[in-house]
Amino acid sequence: MGEGKGTIYNVISLVFLVLTILTIVFVITRLAGPPAEKQVAAAALPTAVVLPSLTPSPIPTTGLPPTFTFTPTDTLTPTNTLPPTDVPPTVTVSPTITDTPAPTSTPEATLTPSISPTPLPTETPTGPTATLAPTQNPYLYELRQGQVIFTQNFANTAACAWQGLGGQVFNTEGTPLNGLKVHVFGTNFDRTVDSGTNSLYGPGGWEVPVDNKISAQTYYVELLSPGGTTVSARIQVTFPSDCARNVALVNFIQTRAK
Repeated sequence: MGEGKGTIYNVISLVFLVLTILTIVFVITRLAGPPAEKQVAAAALPTAVVLPSLTPSPIPTTGLPPTFTFTPTDTLTPTNTLPPTDVPPTVTVSPTITDTPAPTSTPEATLTPSISPTPLPTETPTGPTATLAPTQNPYLYELRQGQVIFTQNFANTAACAWQGLGGQVFNTEGTPLNGLKVHVFGTNFDRTVDSGTNSLYGPGGWEVPVDNKISAQTYYVELLSPGGTTVSARIQVTFPSDCARNVALVNFIQTRAK
C-alpha cells in the first residue's frame, strides 16, 4: 500500500514540473520577440490559467491492481513419464513343477534256502570232573606272611639319616636258620649278606643298609642257598620315603624240605 501512495505523489509532481517548464519556455519566447504595440500586447496576453485543485483519490484497501500481465509463451510438455518409484514390481509366479515318480523297480526273486543237514549232538561224558593237582611252588622258601613290613629305624641311632632292609630266615618248623645268603640289588646297588649275621633282628637275622637318607627307591630281595642257588622268588621292595617307615622287614620261611 505504501508503494501505491508513492506512485500517485510522483505523478502529481511530474504534472507540476511539466507545467512549470512550459510556463518558463513561454515567457522566454515572449521576451525574446520584437516589442509589440501596447494594444496588441494587451490583446495578445493570454488569460491566466487557473489550475484545478487536486484531490487525492482514495487508496483502495484491497491492494492495487497489477499493471503488467505476463503471458507465458512456451508451454513445456514432458516427453518421458517415469514410473512411480513406490510401486513394487509385479512378480509373476512360475507354474509349480510336479515331480513325476520314477518307475518302481521290481524286487528280485527270493531264493529258497536248501535243506541243511542237522548236526548230531556231541556226547557229554558222564561221571565226576577230575580235579587237577595244585601246582607245586618251584622254590623252597617264600615271603613270610606274604608281605613286606615297613617300620621306623630301630637298629641304629641314625634315625631318618638312614634307610635299609633286614629280617630273618625260618625253616618249616619255624626255627631260625643261619648260613643262607640274602641277595639285595637295585639301580647301581648289589649286595649279599648271610642270615644270622645281625642279631638286632632276632635269631637268623640279617641287615643291608641301602642309603643315608630316606627316598622312594625300589630294590629287589631273593634268598640263595649256601652254594648260591636261588631258593625263593624275587621280592620287590619300594620305600615310601617316610621317616617313620625307613626300615623294610623281609622275612623268609621254608615251605617244604625238598
